[in-house]
Amino acid sequence: VLTHAHLYHSGALPLLYISANPPLYTNNLTIDLSEILLNDFLKISKYYVPYESVEISATKRNFVNVNYDEVFKVNNLELRLYNAGHIPGSSMVFIKTENHNIVYTGDFNINDSCLLSSAPLKPFKEADVVIMEGTYASYDHPVRKQNEKIFVDCIEEVLGNKGTVLIPSFAVGRAQEILCVLAKYDVSYPIYLDGMARLVSELLARNKAMLRSPKLFKKAYSMARKINGWEMRKRALREPSIIISPAGLLKGGASVFYMEKVMDDSRNAVFFVSYLMKETPARKVIETGVFTSEKKMGSVKARVEWFDFSSHCGRGDLLKVVDAARKSSRIILVHSEKEVGEEFARYLIEEKNKEVYFPKTGEEIVIER
Repeated sequence: VLTHAHLYHSGALPLLYISANPPLYTNNLTIDLSEILLNDFLKISKYYVPYESVEISATKRNFVNVNYDEVFKVNNLELRLYNAGHIPGSSMVFIKTENHNIVYTGDFNINDSCLLSSAPLKPFKEADVVIMEGTYASYDHPVRKQNEKIFVDCIEEVLGNKGTVLIPSFAVGRAQEILCVLAKYDVSYPIYLDGMARLVSELLARNKAMLRSPKLFKKAYSMARKINGWEMRKRALREPSIIISPAGLLKGGASVFYMEKVMDDSRNAVFFVSYLMKETPARKVIETGVFTSEKKMGSVKARVEWFDFSSHCGRGDLLKVVDAARKSSRIILVHSEKEVGEEFARYLIEEKNKEVYFPKTGEEIVIER
């Protein structure tokens, strides 16, 4: 079962299809997004990846579509997928065994965003075991509506001063969320969409039923000017405009080209909206004010800001999930940095009187009666 398309969840899938053909359960949108990301990963990584396009094709060929809230069986297990609210197509998995109800959250978000509806709490109320991500178990995200308003106000301030706003963004989910925010607030300046974000947006335009507001996304998608070549990229930079482009970490893609062009003018701005991993060009810009690429290195004179548009649960959200689960439920905490996971596990044990496991990588846990 594949919960969502992000590469650190789907990137190794084709390895399973080198010598076997197991069924792959997920929904149509997730398999289509995975195909886009896997092929791009293969193109960028070339011979560093231990599979080829034939394995990616085999992965898709063995896919079995499962819609949200649809019950399906695998051997003696009964499973059901629920919207996870993380990226389009993302799923939580409810697993019913002979003796247990198990919820695996994958990456999830219990708050509505402009793009997606929140993950429901209903599955947790029936759970004996909750396998739960803890990415932000030490941190609460800002109130989304307030964050959106500050973000839009900052954009309009820059554009009002004849500047250009570059928004380096993840191609899947985040770029479309930003488009929807801009549409929600009726931002009237030109909005350009580049790179894989354009391709993913085209796919979502054909799958609007998977989104929170098909009407809002239709409006957002129609507002965006889709970059189709270098001349259009140059034209976007000649006027006060908003440019949304991967890669969100400035490690490649068209965002590097735009960064090289906008960084030297104090009227411009670079607004990051994605998680900025350590040792990446984007993180270096935030921490040091210096940008480095193959063609350019120097201090960034443009305004630089980071806005939290996370699609993961924060600490308070995770506590709501724990409170929603059965009092006797056990928690298995995953997808968290060591210090963060250990602290949150201790808190749940000491303050919530929960039975909690925070396994090491590769550790096997047997769920018994």
